[in-house]
Amino acid sequence: MRRTWLLWLAAAGACAAQTASKNPLANDPAAAENGRIRFRGACSLCHGIRGEGGRGPDLTLGSYSAGDSDQDIYNVIANGTPGTEMPDFGQRLEPEEMWQLVSYLRSIARRDAVRITGNAAAGRKLYSEKGQCAQCHRIQGQGGRMGPDLTRSGRQRSLAYLKESVLTPSADLTIGYPTITVVTRDGKKIAGVQRAFDTFSVQLMDTAENYYSFFNSDVASVKREFKSLMPDSYRGLFNDTELNDLLAYLASLRGSEEKK
Repeated sequence: MRRTWLLWLAAAGACAAQTASKNPLANDPAAAENGRIRFRGACSLCHGIRGEGGRGPDLTLGSYSAGDSDQDIYNVIANGTPGTEMPDFGQRLEPEEMWQLVSYLRSIARRDAVRITGNAAAGRKLYSEKGQCAQCHRIQGQGGRMGPDLTRSGRQRSLAYLKESVLTPSADLTIGYPTITVVTRDGKKIAGVQRAFDTFSVQLMDTAENYYSFFNSDVASVKREFKSLMPDSYRGLFNDTELNDLLAYLASLRGSEEKK
């Protein structure tokens, strides 16, 4: 009977932790430190060792795309975010461990941090005209399909990551965008962005957005490289002011509220 009672208490505690609207560990001084250790193992690859962003958003700003409440943050950790690279940890972490992560994120939030200095309106013009970025990238369904969709770049990417992607696009390639080079049996070379790749076949899109599909056995060679087709010439194209303006525009892209 005692064993049954203890099991019931444990289950009830886990359920309470999972359904709490506020962090039940908010007043536990050890929770943030435990969360920091867990963050380094589970989250730092995308969000940086201190949460300042990289492939994933900067988490030190204290504002989150899915909502700013404790429960919102917990839900993203547990369930992931559809349409992004954020996976779900609900089956890998206990509720208490996820609340520890919430505690850690609260501890590193710096709402007064000022990161963006450029002019977003000027950056929008640079994006469309001088940079010709819309040839390869889409925003709200408008633009090319070669590169990643930038509709939510301000929510999904840190400012540091966006800057690196503009200046050195191959440094940390977005998942799903390797370069594929196919040489046909008659010697024709076709290069493009991967659309599908397995042991037997490959599908790619070239810079003119022509779509190709090949069986490996039907071509002379297939080469897959984890580098970007985006040119690395923007460092020379934009001066410092223009680069800051472009980054300000990319950081302003938040999704549904962005106007066409």
